[in-house]
Amino acid sequence: MKVLIVDDEQSVHDQLEQMIPWSELGWSIVGHAYNGEEAKRIVMESNPHFTITDIKMPLTDGLGFMEWLKSSQYRSKVLVLSGYGDFEYLRPAFLLDAIDYLLKPIQQAELLTVLSKIVEQIQNEGVALKEEINEKAILHKGIVLMQDQFMSEVIDGTLQEENEMIVRAEQLLLQLPEAGYYAVVIKLTDLDEYVNRRYERDREVLYYAFRNVLNECMVGWGVQANVFRNLYKTNEFLILVSVSEKSEAWLEKTLHRLSKSIWDTMQVKVKFGVSQYKSRITFMEKAYREAVRAIEGLRLGDDGAIAYYEQSLQSITESKGLSEWRKVGEMLEMLVHTGSLRDGIALLSKLDGLVQDGTLMQMSGLEMKQAINLIVSKIEQTSVGDNELASMLETVKSSVNELKVEQVKQQMKKLIEYLLNSYATDPKEKSGKQLIGAILQYTNTNYRTVTLEEISSEFYINKNYFCTLFKNENGVSYLEYLTKVRIDHAKRLLVNSDLKTYEIAAMVGYADQRYFSQVFRKYTGMKPTDYRKTT
Repeated sequence: MKVLIVDDEQSVHDQLEQMIPWSELGWSIVGHAYNGEEAKRIVMESNPHFTITDIKMPLTDGLGFMEWLKSSQYRSKVLVLSGYGDFEYLRPAFLLDAIDYLLKPIQQAELLTVLSKIVEQIQNEGVALKEEINEKAILHKGIVLMQDQFMSEVIDGTLQEENEMIVRAEQLLLQLPEAGYYAVVIKLTDLDEYVNRRYERDREVLYYAFRNVLNECMVGWGVQANVFRNLYKTNEFLILVSVSEKSEAWLEKTLHRLSKSIWDTMQVKVKFGVSQYKSRITFMEKAYREAVRAIEGLRLGDDGAIAYYEQSLQSITESKGLSEWRKVGEMLEMLVHTGSLRDGIALLSKLDGLVQDGTLMQMSGLEMKQAINLIVSKIEQTSVGDNELASMLETVKSSVNELKVEQVKQQMKKLIEYLLNSYATDPKEKSGKQLIGAILQYTNTNYRTVTLEEISSEFYINKNYFCTLFKNENGVSYLEYLTKVRIDHAKRLLVNSDLKTYEIAAMVGYADQRYFSQVFRKYTGMKPTDYRKTT
């Protein structure tokens, strides 16, 4: 358990640290504060189970700190230190939920007695809280949970009939928007580490606290809104904000204010997606999907950002990052299909570079979905019958669908390591036909600019070994084949177009017209101009 010591005298900190064998008792001191303001900061950072605080301190005193603590979501038990025996002086501390008090100088036996009382109380409260939450989760009872289930069905498209929506909402004491509204999706990003550290792996406690923050803000600011958790997705909430007419400026101001409140109270990273203005409850499914699409248009590193559906409609051109992911997909497809891959370490290194925060976080959520799904689809097409791989691919698709960046990074690395261990073999053991087939297809598409070095790099195969393998499979060298492809394209252009010879030369990969003419004559027995006249 974690303890915080708050006192403006260094001697008190030293005494408390030396008086008790904290680690042997299962405690750890997570911070030393010398006034109430420092104490607040440490509480928000470390969320201690127990705080020992003096009352008289500069800046914010002990009572001011305790008043702040009582109004916050933090639940640290407080032991008060005082140099005075007057209960009337200590009485305000007990009104602020102090568990006990000790007079200075501190006696070890008294402190140990208080510590044992606190341990028992914390354990009892923890068990009671978990039992309460587990009971709600298991029995699926409670009006809030049923309202969440209702709205999850609506936005999923399971429930679409307007009269049924109205009847179900009335049964659940739920007032749906009567006029216009916006759907606002709030996505909590990459929570696992945060949940483990602060809520001891209990995600339901986090959801409960987060919903309270949303509801308290909406009610406190006089905003007419319904707050729901999407039960079909993890870490996602939906707010239906009722407004009589379009008011995007007011909504944006409200959401910025909400974002600040979420961070100030919970230190949780979120993203907001806002739908277009809607006038009927039957549009709630569409509004939800618009809000999700807006979030997907944000860069992965844009925590705290607010995105609007209209802005997300801009088409996404293929970025350099996306094209690099495409190359990884082609390499993996070849690996599964042929077992051929010269350098698995290089492939892992390439993936590591793509998932570095500086690179990945510049992509939008939609780009990441396109990139990962592209890789997954290529592997699926060539891995029929591998149940373990199929299960891994489904896990990846689930994580990318919910934009769980950290999970996607870990799962992709695990996936590639599995492919390398399960499919990679020595290329010399293969006939090479499938590998050469893939290279022929690549060459026919990129014949204008392709080089041996490019083939070696793109297919991760040794250049000299490739040249030998290609000639054995095709009876000609790779350069002879490439030249034939280029000349065949030149023939078609000479016959079917009015392009100049130098223009055709450039189009099929020859910057020098004279050299092109020499090569063309060698392969056809005539000059390009004569070939055009003859045919």
